[in-house]
Amino acid sequence: MSNLDNEYLIERFDFNLEDIYKYLEIVRTAFFHHKHDDGGTILFDEQTFGIMFGSPYQRRDLFVKATHKKTGQIVGFVGAIPRNLHYNGKVYKFGVPAWLSVHPEHQKKGLARAMGYKILEYGAEQGYDGAFVEFDLEDHGIDAWESIFREKHYEIHELMKMKQFIVRVFDVEKLSTAMKLAKMEKFALKFLQKIPKVNNARIRKGTPEDHERIFELLQDHMQRNELSVVREKNDFLWYLEQPGVLTVVHEDDSGIVDGFLIAWKFQLAGFGNIIDFGWMDGVHIHRLTTKDARDLCKFFSRVAYEAGWVGIQSPYLPYFDSKPFKKAKFIFYPKIMQITLLRYKPTPIPKKVKSFYFDWR
Repeated sequence: MSNLDNEYLIERFDFNLEDIYKYLEIVRTAFFHHKHDDGGTILFDEQTFGIMFGSPYQRRDLFVKATHKKTGQIVGFVGAIPRNLHYNGKVYKFGVPAWLSVHPEHQKKGLARAMGYKILEYGAEQGYDGAFVEFDLEDHGIDAWESIFREKHYEIHELMKMKQFIVRVFDVEKLSTAMKLAKMEKFALKFLQKIPKVNNARIRKGTPEDHERIFELLQDHMQRNELSVVREKNDFLWYLEQPGVLTVVHEDDSGIVDGFLIAWKFQLAGFGNIIDFGWMDGVHIHRLTTKDARDLCKFFSRVAYEAGWVGIQSPYLPYFDSKPFKKAKFIFYPKIMQITLLRYKPTPIPKKVKSFYFDWR
């Protein structure tokens, strides 16, 4: 038995929402420990953690924890979100490992690697085709996951490298309390922060009555993109109902929804402050004119601001036109993020993908 096995118990478990605080605290503590000197550390609160892992339509068995045997304290956590990958008329089972976290007092002992092994081995046992991992290339998480797959002789495929983030800030002064901004950045963001009024009778907030139609429109992304990752219907409908999720829609001449924007709330932390921000999760604007799409983006900013969010951001996946966002004062700035495909077994997915739809929850 290794020293790690003597000191820790690494085990798979079934996630229970009643225990959400235990695992949320590990994630928050680990992320605070790795906080950036410039602020802007991404955090989850209970609401957002529930959006990620709390769906009753998701499997609850794709979780691994590390327990310190001497104290009985849970000191490590990783979960995985099941996702169907659609390619060339076929569906493949993939998982998205998320929020691999180790308490700061127990880091540098191999716990992250051990938990990674455990959850990936379980995925293979359960018949999954592989996993997606998403990385900010300034971090080092990609090295851990790729090293695990190399040792297991699984296939590694760099699926897509995104080169831009899209962001809209509504309150620059408040943002600067949790994130360092250069003088010119602050000036430029202030110049663009005012939200114009929208006079478009076809645009409104989404309601529960729109959810089925939004899911129908989501299927467009499977037709329009070479590769797509789309949620199961019941899981997606549940997600839209959660209080931390904002939706705005556009209607056609007949009053039928023909476009939408979706975002969920997360938090940014720095310098002892925490602010609410939005992560743009779904965009469907290709049926709209550029003007209507621009108005939808403007209205989305207004709704997010009224919800208390300081801004909205997302990596830019080019399955949607950037022009309406730019016209609505969204900024596109250089930042590289990578999606890597890790395969347990051969799948006919091409090495170069022309177009890809992927949600961020």
